[in-house]
Amino acid sequence: MKHILILRPEAQAAELQQLLQQRSTEQGYDMRSSSASMLEIKGYDDPSRSLADTLRSAWDGAMMVSVNAAHYFAQQAQAWAPDQDMPRCRWFAVGPVSAEAIARVVHRPVVCPWREHNSDALLALPELQQVNGQRWLIVRGRSGRELFADTLRARGAEVHYLEVYERITKTPSDQQLRAWQQSIDTIMVSSAEQLGAFLAAVPKDAIAWLARCTWIVASHRLQQLLPAGIGRHVMIADSAASFAMVDAWQRAMHVEKDNL
Repeated sequence: MKHILILRPEAQAAELQQLLQQRSTEQGYDMRSSSASMLEIKGYDDPSRSLADTLRSAWDGAMMVSVNAAHYFAQQAQAWAPDQDMPRCRWFAVGPVSAEAIARVVHRPVVCPWREHNSDALLALPELQQVNGQRWLIVRGRSGRELFADTLRARGAEVHYLEVYERITKTPSDQQLRAWQQSIDTIMVSSAEQLGAFLAAVPKDAIAWLARCTWIVASHRLQQLLPAGIGRHVMIADSAASFAMVDAWQRAMHVEKDNL
């Protein structure tokens, strides 16, 4: 029986586990899944910015980097500026899942890439090519990636951050790690932070186990973050969306079947 470890928070992993079960039943695969998060997500009040002032400011464009960003942004807006309207600007997201979450918060259309759902695809959108002189807001976690902001600044935009959550690393017990090594043969991951925390927690003597596993990752960037020798059995999904991760897993199963 295949045993998949999904490196996602429990609430976000539930949909993926359900879709995996449905697909495995349809395709006749014997599979079970477990989920674990290497990070605890908590709200964070950015001391460098006033939320109310941020909402009142004029923006040409804005994006939230994730579902977590949308969740904690909404939470803070309700707590600190319940009567303030959301910025009436163009809103962007990396993929459809986060776009849907953002739209529920800002009550405006949210644009995201159509085919590939990652930062590179977002930055390639026509709407983001001519931003010289524009003011942009990025809602993100504390100390998040700089790629999006750096690229917009290089194109002439003025970029500001609002940090609304932070990540705290969780370390699995030795017992949990041993249990994974004995049963897990497939690992799914869609976040660089989750991957980094997971690899840091795994002891060196478990590298052979990681090398035997099939990896389902959400982007080429995640594949490149896998240490040498581990990424021999990797399938790259079109995005971090649950349906895309399941499609990638099914492709990996077909490859494995063909190689038997």
